[in-house]
Amino acid sequence: KENPPTEDSQGRRRRSGVYHPFAWRGWKDFGTGALGDMACHAVNMPFRALKLGYPNAVECEETSELHQETYPKTSRIRFEFPAREGLPPLKFWWYDGDPNDPSVKPLRPHEDIAREIVALRGSLPASGCLLIGDKGKIFTPDDYGWQFYFMLAGDSGFTPSKTKVDDQEVEHEAIRHVPQTIPRLPSSNNDQMQKKEWLDAVRGGPPAYSNFDIAAYLSEIILLGCVAMRVGVGRRLEWDGPKMRAKDAPEAAQYVHREYRKGWEL
Repeated sequence: KENPPTEDSQGRRRRSGVYHPFAWRGWKDFGTGALGDMACHAVNMPFRALKLGYPNAVECEETSELHQETYPKTSRIRFEFPAREGLPPLKFWWYDGDPNDPSVKPLRPHEDIAREIVALRGSLPASGCLLIGDKGKIFTPDDYGWQFYFMLAGDSGFTPSKTKVDDQEVEHEAIRHVPQTIPRLPSSNNDQMQKKEWLDAVRGGPPAYSNFDIAAYLSEIILLGCVAMRVGVGRRLEWDGPKMRAKDAPEAAQYVHREYRKGWEL
């Protein structure tokens, strides 16, 4: 059934019963797809832990069917990061897609990479993050990194970051002697406390842990995946972060900056 967009007197696009309350984020006119929706949560842990900054290359490796107005139902995007602050170069892959959508099989890591996760849980979680290093692996099975599992070199599988021994909570050996440097919210009600943290910052208190210098930087970096997707599958973009441009793809500029309507310029 046709449901073409219309415009109101202010030039704002509308499509009855489609954009709101949730689906607007999947439309290119308004949103940034799964990357803009969830990557700020799922990628926060590796972004901070691995001191990720601007990538030197981004490529959309594969997607489901592409459409002019909407983002694909599933995609796989590769980010390449240079050496930084004493850490070696690395590659980072983003996968998205709803495992409960019967119309598409979501792209996921190769079975060799996911084998231990499947052994731990029975299947891949709907969301999560896996870090693979020289000395082992770290896996978190949710959007926000609430839980962690470790698999050190030589281990046969993942074990939780904390276990109960004689009614005492014991930390995994990989983190037992790591000093705590990240501030903790002083309550189990994290949702309420993060809002209080933000209000305290607005009122002149300490900056929030995800202050704009962190949140905006992460958003700028991860949304390069959307730029790569729109430039084209299989097109590797050589990225110049400080200048916000793809050195080898001038056509990417249209997805980095936009022309705003008169009166709405930034």
